[in-house]
Amino acid sequence: MEKRERAVLSGEIKTILKRVSRTLYLSVKILPEPVKTHMGLGYLLCRAMDTVVDTPGVSEAAKLEILSLMRGIDKPANAAALVDKVRALASAPSHHGERELLQKFAKIAEVYEAFPHSERRFFSALLDGVASGMEMDVRSFPAGQATALKTQKDLEFYCGCMGGEPGRFWARLYREAIRNDSRSVSHFPSEDDAFMIGSALQMTNVLKDMAADIRIGRCYIPQEDLDGRGLKPADLADPENMERLREITNKWMFWALDRFDQSEAFVAAIPKTELALRAAVIWPVYWAMDTLAEAAHSNLIDPAGRPRIRRSRIYSTIAATPPLLLSNTAFARGYRFRRETLIVSITRGQHEGRAI
Repeated sequence: MEKRERAVLSGEIKTILKRVSRTLYLSVKILPEPVKTHMGLGYLLCRAMDTVVDTPGVSEAAKLEILSLMRGIDKPANAAALVDKVRALASAPSHHGERELLQKFAKIAEVYEAFPHSERRFFSALLDGVASGMEMDVRSFPAGQATALKTQKDLEFYCGCMGGEPGRFWARLYREAIRNDSRSVSHFPSEDDAFMIGSALQMTNVLKDMAADIRIGRCYIPQEDLDGRGLKPADLADPENMERLREITNKWMFWALDRFDQSEAFVAAIPKTELALRAAVIWPVYWAMDTLAEAAHSNLIDPAGRPRIRRSRIYSTIAATPPLLLSNTAFARGYRFRRETLIVSITRGQHEGRAI
């Protein structure tokens, strides 16, 4: 049988990845192959779905059809139809990186097609889970209406689909990489821990993007939470209402923090010889916690107040990484410092809001 070349991301596709992911690209690019290509490709497939769902002027039925085709991308007929439908939407996104993502989606699909079927199994649960979350977006937020998710369980389910399933994907890739590098290892990073961490990362995105989402009619804060403060989704378009919302957003920050606590066990389960695998977990966790600390005293429903960590903070975290790679204690110490900082930020932000 003819030996098949391993699928890898071309320079062109890596450029797209860099343009549509500010910090994730930094984590992906340090990973060894084949984890790098699996992670990068998984992100781009999910980001393409997200871009389609966010594209204005596309009918609910058309969006749901594309999500269904993505679930069935293994079938050649589905893949061909998917490429055609995505290409037809390529001029619609306003963000240059997202336009390029859709314009060159055929090349991304070619990389996926080059994977042997034994490796495609990693993507099935990922695409199914993320597609479920995006179907929730399409069905929960009719165009032209300011609508909220109904219950807290809805928001938890959404974060599980959008962040938790990518977390499980992440853990499965790590397990295979560790197993291939060291046959004697019998304990691997937990998929359940990764699900919790991924859900927390998604909650961080929900909170920091709240102002932009509200302005396109999407309120991820559940209506049952809003009812307790006498708020409706349309009220969140007024930045003056942030202090009425603060207690709710703080509750969800603590929800995320409880799940980030699983990162200590997850990192400890990665062998200290796997430096890149460890760094690619540490960075997004630290950056997300820094973002939540900013969010704790930001006006999350003011478009001008979107929490964002400075580029200098991103690179200072990278520079401080080496000691964390060889010591679980050092990572835990850094994590717990950020944990306490975040708790102080949440408490202070709540007190300042009451004083206004």
